[in-house]
Amino acid sequence: MMDGGIRSGSDIAVALASGADFTFLGRAPMYGVCAMGSKGGDQVVEILQKQLQQVMEQLGCETVTDLPRHLA
Repeated sequence: MMDGGIRSGSDIAVALASGADFTFLGRAPMYGVCAMGSKGGDQVVEILQKQLQQVMEQLGCETVTDLPRHLA
């Protein structure tokens, strides 16, 4: 993640498990906006939210505070 920011929901999970209070999404929403206008930015955020939810489900976490510290 140090090389350019968030690329997937699993990147968000790792950052939150490392103790981050929030994450910046970086360029991903801008790529969506360039491709599809304002709806593209929204779609990128929805995709990242869904990926994060899937990672949490696979790990058995109900909330982001349940993410295990060993992910980092």
